Amino acid sequence: MKESFVLVSLKEEKTKKLSKAISNETCRKILNFLSDKDYATETQISNELGVPISTVHYNLKALLDNGLVEVEEFHYSKKGREVDHYKIANKFIIIAPKISEKIYDKLKRILPVLLIALGTSGVIHLFASQRVAFAGIKAAEEITTEVVETGVAYPNLALWFLFGSLFAIVLYFIIDLVRKK
Repeated sequence: MKESFVLVSLKEEKTKKLSKAISNETCRKILNFLSDKDYATETQISNELGVPISTVHYNLKALLDNGLVEVEEFHYSKKGREVDHYKIANKFIIIAPKISEKIYDKLKRILPVLLIALGTSGVIHLFASQRVAFAGIKAAEEITTEVVETGVAYPNLALWFLFGSLFAIVLYFIIDLVRKK
């Protein structure tokens, strides 16, 4: 499973590398450039930004090492070399001041659940809005204008699902806290 977040502690060496990459002007230019593109090669980035290709290569390596960009695909050049196509890695960066393994493990388990809950809420909202639209068309055809004017209020199923998911996550933390005591 592909992780959708980067969780680091201020005590880790990885945090220094990540902050160095984010604070680097060229890295930020590359990230901004890739945020507007589906993908790009080192040569395209170099030409568009007016930065030497060796500088682009060095900074892309730092961004790759920190999980901020990833290789989408590759093609072979006329000389037979692999040319990577880079894209921005849409990940959340979470920096915890003092992180213990227990907190790290819990966050690692809970964040994907939260992201799945948000995604599922979005899908429910999409299908529910289509159902309401279909019901509205059918009602307009079959029901008199007097009934249509009163309107039918449909509950926001996506919002209720999201609240239920968040409640379940909070309940999990409360039960875990009670077990420890």
